[in-house]
Amino acid sequence: MIRRSTLVLLVLFVALAAGAFFWQRSQDKNPKTETTATPGNQPLFTFTAKISGLRLERTGGEMLELGRDDQGVWKLIYPQAEATDIAAVESATGQLTSMQVLSTLEEGPSLEAAGLAKPAYRLQIDLDDGSQVLMYIGNETPTGSGYYVMVTQKGMSGGMSVVSKYSLDPILKLLDNPPVAQPATPEGGDQNIPGVILTPAP
Repeated sequence: MIRRSTLVLLVLFVALAAGAFFWQRSQDKNPKTETTATPGNQPLFTFTAKISGLRLERTGGEMLELGRDDQGVWKLIYPQAEATDIAAVESATGQLTSMQVLSTLEEGPSLEAAGLAKPAYRLQIDLDDGSQVLMYIGNETPTGSGYYVMVTQKGMSGGMSVVSKYSLDPILKLLDNPPVAQPATPEGGDQNIPGVILTPAP
């Protein structure tokens, strides 16, 4: 004959086992809660054509515009310059094509808090297939290591993302330091003697 205390323990054990079983099943059925930030390590842009032009604007009116000529060579359109530093432009476009998303914010700060309601910068990227990509740059993140950005491509607006400050700063600094090439010094140096004006022989 089973003692009453043993019977009580057996009933409690069965009840606990049944409770654990049903709790596990309920967890499997419930979807996991989405995180507010998804890790990045993904390219910010997915260009399907070659970059043919850039137009960078800053709140306040400053503007920089670059484009390729008929030979595909970069030229500084605004501000105007006699020669363009091609290496500096290629470096900037290389930064764009390789720019990575640090994180995608599914539930980030408001547009006002991120500085994207009235972006500090607007970058227009022209592609040689006639399409455009727009990038809006807002405030720095609280840690100071990134910028809040939003990208609109082919009429589709992406969500808010964070990109590295160090990858974007060289592009933004083109506004203050346009890629103007220094004029080349003629081979052989200055042929004029100080104080003497050389005239062609008759």
